[in-house]
Amino acid sequence: MKTITVIELNDINEYPPVQNLIRVLLSKGYKVNLIGKNIASISIDISENSNFHGFETARYNVVHSKIQSVINRFFITVQSRRLLKILGSESDYIWTTSMVCVKILGKRVLKYKNVLQLMELAEFGFLFRNRYFKFPIKKIAQLSWKTVVPEINRAYIQKAWWHLSKCPVVLPNKPYSIDFGNITDELKPVIQKMQLEKRKIILYLGTLGTEREFRLIADVIGKSKDFVLYIAGKVHSIQEQRKVEELEKKYGCIYVGGFNPPKHLAIVKYAHIGLLPYNPTETAGLSILNALYCAPNKIWEYSGFGVPMVGSDVLGLKFPFEQWNIGCCCDLNNEISIIKAIHYVDKNHDVMSQNCYRFYASVDLGKIVSYVLEDGN
Repeated sequence: MKTITVIELNDINEYPPVQNLIRVLLSKGYKVNLIGKNIASISIDISENSNFHGFETARYNVVHSKIQSVINRFFITVQSRRLLKILGSESDYIWTTSMVCVKILGKRVLKYKNVLQLMELAEFGFLFRNRYFKFPIKKIAQLSWKTVVPEINRAYIQKAWWHLSKCPVVLPNKPYSIDFGNITDELKPVIQKMQLEKRKIILYLGTLGTEREFRLIADVIGKSKDFVLYIAGKVHSIQEQRKVEELEKKYGCIYVGGFNPPKHLAIVKYAHIGLLPYNPTETAGLSILNALYCAPNKIWEYSGFGVPMVGSDVLGLKFPFEQWNIGCCCDLNNEISIIKAIHYVDKNHDVMSQNCYRFYASVDLGKIVSYVLEDGN
């Protein structure tokens, strides 16, 4: 049995694609070590697998102060480097899943047969979120055994930016399965509320940061008698809490909380339309192209339940929406454009729903992972 050590140094519950990768690897018969944060709360179908072993890096899973944040960063750095040295020598492969991993571990990953995966699109790697301090992500990518990204346009952009000899392998952010297991107590009242809802539910499922701006669409939906906007996602800051409160009070949105994957999938089946708002912004370490060529796991999560979508007019959505007729892009800063998109999807819902199922079935994660580790040169 081959062993692979997966490394994700952010909160593992914030990255469903990483958990999906682990599920695929376990299904393929690999022994999987995970070096990461908040491993104790990982999905039970992973934690109870006898071939899975988790190794915690963080001192605090919930940070309440700047001092704890500094302590956490120190612990994560020291622990992850120590664990890589121990587990790396026992592993056939090392698979890092984010820019943060490469920033913290650096060239140490090159001692092993490593797969460098990026969840986001970035030309440079910045230390301390400062543009004047960079780490050699380009060089590390060039020397890595394999590189992996979640979207085809990102693959070619990354190849050009970093002068890679080969195009990165595309591993979409598709769930390994849409089976969410048993309904938990925290989900029961939410599901009951959605089941009793008389209006057609437009669901936003995801983060609540600045790159997800949808006040206007919330206003448009709030004025409608036929539709209602439900919001599901974890609140991580005072600013995000205020955003949720404003959306509820001012626009009549319904916030149902945030749930660890894959439990969050339990509410998707009750949605009529899935919402995918993207606001291209430039942040330290990430290109403005990151949102333009978005690679959302939500497009797969909605599709898996036959839920057609409305989203921003960005190429990462435009291509699959038009190719498969599973959604409609619109200008989320234009009320008329939003109304037309919602009405189009509503009118063509049955056909688009069936197309969503076909889109979901079009990708086999197992074959792609096997290609990366076994078949690809």
